[in-house]
Amino acid sequence: MDADFQQLKELLPILLPLIVLNLILLIVSFRDLISRPASRVRGGNKVVWGLVIVLVNTIGPIIYLVGGRKD
Repeated sequence: MDADFQQLKELLPILLPLIVLNLILLIVSFRDLISRPASRVRGGNKVVWGLVIVLVNTIGPIIYLVGGRKD
């Protein structure tokens, strides 16, 4: 048990920025998705894009921000 804690303690400086980045991407993507009318979302289905954002972890928000919005 002590070895597991030590290993986690060593990985924390690497994992923490990745976790924060992932949370920022999720928040920005969802905020944009919610504020945008369905006609301004590719495919017109906000539910599908919401599932992509959540289920495709880290890459999902990037996919939405790059290709899911109509400008």
